[in-house]
Formats: sequence, structure tokens, C-alpha cells
Amino acid sequence: MIKTNPLVKVFSSAMQAIAVQVIGSVFFYFTSVYLSKSDFGTLSWMNAVCLLITAFLGFGLEQIVIRRVATSSLSDWAASAFLLHSVAGFVITFLLLILLESAGGGMSFLPWFFLAQGIIYIGVPLKSFLNAKERFTPYGIIAIVSNLCKIIAVFFLLHIHRLNLLSVVATLITTAVFEWLCLIIYLITQTDFKFKFRFSAYIKLLKEALPQYVAVIFDIGLSRMDWILLGITSTNVVLADYSFAYRAFELSRLPIVIISAIILPRIARLMWVNSGADSSKQQLINSFVRVELFFAMLIPLTLNILWVPLITLITKGKYGDTNAMQFSILSMCVPLQFFINLLWSISFSAKKYKEVSGITILSAIINIVLNLVFIPWMGGVGAAIAFLLATLLQAGLYYKLVNKSMVSIAIGPAIIFIITAITVYGVVTLIHVHYLIQLIIAISAYSCILVLLRQINKQHLFNFKLFLSQ
Repeated sequence: MIKTNPLVKVFSSAMQAIAVQVIGSVFFYFTSVYLSKSDFGTLSWMNAVCLLITAFLGFGLEQIVIRRVATSSLSDWAASAFLLHSVAGFVITFLLLILLESAGGGMSFLPWFFLAQGIIYIGVPLKSFLNAKERFTPYGIIAIVSNLCKIIAVFFLLHIHRLNLLSVVATLITTAVFEWLCLIIYLITQTDFKFKFRFSAYIKLLKEALPQYVAVIFDIGLSRMDWILLGITSTNVVLADYSFAYRAFELSRLPIVIISAIILPRIARLMWVNSGADSSKQQLINSFVRVELFFAMLIPLTLNILWVPLITLITKGKYGDTNAMQFSILSMCVPLQFFINLLWSISFSAKKYKEVSGITILSAIINIVLNLVFIPWMGGVGAAIAFLLATLLQAGLYYKLVNKSMVSIAIGPAIIFIITAITVYGVVTLIHVHYLIQLIIAISAYSCILVLLRQINKQHLFNFKLFLSQ
């Protein structure tokens, strides 16, 4: 069997992530700048609600299907079962939202925004099948075309002075239909995907996903409940500032999206599921964690230096100073979420569904409670603090779980990386030079200090690459 170069797989995964996150964020940028803050806040609130709805509909099946298909071609049926499940749930929910709107339920644009999000949702089983097979490029190309069409549509709507909530939702629906049709045509013509449905097997799949289901719901709640609560208890303008900072934070997590698609199938194929990782595998994992967190700390360091001058410039003063504190707090979660992603992948691959669910549920409940306490007091800054504290709790619980029964992971290097990055940022911001020069000094100082302290070396980089080759 010929092994594909891991860098090729990283590149193809990156293409998909860039198409969805980066090019999609250009569309988000135009809507945030050219819609009023009130309309943009409404759009953000509908996005949060629809994500929560699709999480309920998904039943926690996505990662179960990826793990099954990645480990055995005999489990390809799981993707088609997931597809039928998704289509049925989408149709029923859309009809219910239409009925509520017709009955005067105050839903307004929500059913139509859900139509766009729902069509994307029923494409998830198709993308899961391709990702499990490590065929990332097809959807990457589809998403690039789709998101470029969104940007072209925004320019056209601006030109004819018709950019508003209605036209934005119509654009999202059209491009969602385009993506789904392209995906289904590709799978039919270029893969061995089969539309087979066995009811008994589907029930077995649901039973396997059940322990994870509640965790998935609470996981979405962890990432969007602050939006929903801000929309209910505060103003659309406050939500607009916070959601802009949060979307920038999500974009900064792009490397996590790229690397997670690569590492989950690999970890799922490792042999420690029942007996624990041997010493050589533990060494690879620790090197992977070290290198990953070394680069992860560069993300908040870089973005906090650039935030105010750059965002103020590109949004014509609409954002930047108004949400700098919110972004600064949220950016502290980036390295934590790199760490959580790896620990979750190990736990999930080891079928620790109950423990994973417990950690996610507890973290989400704490997040909701903290939001209810901090939002009335501090608005968007309070929501950011609540998210940071919940993320810290989640990271600690996952570390305890993995370190206790699966893999011994050294935490010392991560602490040194954090202290170094915070120290460098504090010193550099006192230097009164152009922000780009500050950035160059910060990156150089951070890297040199950690190399001199021998916290990162060639052996770590070699083991990082070797881990991706497994």
C-alpha cells in the first residue's frame, strides 16, 4: 500500500478549511461592515439558534460515522444512514418553523435562515464520508467556488443598493443548494458511496451515538449560548460587537480545523484502545503536543498586536476599539482549544464516550451559569470571560482523563510557552514603534527564547512529522 505524504493530506485538509473559514469570513466581513450593527446582530443570533437546532437534529452521529468509516470500509453504510436521518430531520424542522411563523410566533427570518443552514447540515454526512476516506480536496474546491459566489453576490447587491437581511439570506440559501448538489453528484459519480439503508443497523448506530448526543448539544451550547443569551438579554449592537470578535476568534482557530481532520482518523487506527499507548507512541504524542502548542501560542500573540490598528482600518472604525478586550480574552482560548482537540480525539478514539459527554456537559453548564452572572454585569466582556473560564475547566478535565488512563502528557512545556508569550507581548507593547515592527520583534523574541530554553528542537519537529505519517 502506497502511503500518501502527510503534508499532502494536510494541504488538502487546509484547502477545505480555508475555503470554509477564510473565504467564508470575507463574506462575513462585508455583511458586518455594510449591514447595520442591529441587522448584523440579528443575523448572528439566527446563526447561533440554527446551529443549536442542527446539533439537536444531528444526534451526535457525525464523529461516530467518521470513526466507523475511517476504520473499516464495511461501515460505509453508516454515512448513507446518517444522510437519511439528516434529510428527515431537516424537512420536519423546516415545516415546523414555517408553521410557527404562519401562526405569528415572531420567527420572522428564522425559518429561511434555517433553510440555508439546514441544507448545509444535510451535506454533513456526505462530507463526513469523504473526510473519513481522507479525500478532502473535492469539498474544498466546492466550498471555494460557493464562497466566491457569495462574495460576488455581495458586491452585486452593494452595487444595486440591495444588501439587506433578505438578500443575504437568499444568497446563503442559493449557495447552500449549490454545495449540496455538487457533493451528491461527486459522490455518485466518483466514489463507491451507496444509498443503502438497514433499519437494524441504523438503530445500532443511534445507540452508539446516544452517549455522545447530549455532549454534542452542550458542545454547541458552549460555543453559541453566549450569542443566544446576549441576543435575549442585551441589544443587537452589543451582540454585533461580540459576534464580530468571536468570529475572528473562530477564524484564528483555523489550524485546529485543518489538523483535527488529519489526526482523528490516525488516532482511531492506533492500537492502544484497550491496552494504552506504548512508550514510543507516547513520545510521538508528546512531541506533537509540544510543537502544536508552540505554534498555537503565536496566534493570540500575533492577533492581539494587530487587532486594534488593523480591524479599525478594515472596518472603517466600526469595530476594533469597541471589542478589543472581548477579542483579547477569547484569543487566550486558542492554545487551550488546540490542547482540548487532541485530548478529545484520544478520548473519543478510545471510546470514552461517557467521560467525554460528562466533561462537555459540565463545561457547558458552567458556561451558561457564568454567562447568566457576567453578561448582565459586563455585557460582551462578561460573555468572553465566561467562555475562557469554561474552556480552562474543559482543558483541565480532559487532561485529567487522558493522563490518568490513556497517555501521559507533559504539561510543563505548555506553561512555559504561555508565560513566554505573555511576557513578550507585555514588553513589546511598551515599545513605541509601528505595529508591524512590534509583531516582528514579538515573533522573533518568542521563538528565540524557547529555542534557547530547549523547549523546541529538531527532534520534536521530526516526531511531529512522524506522528502525522502514522
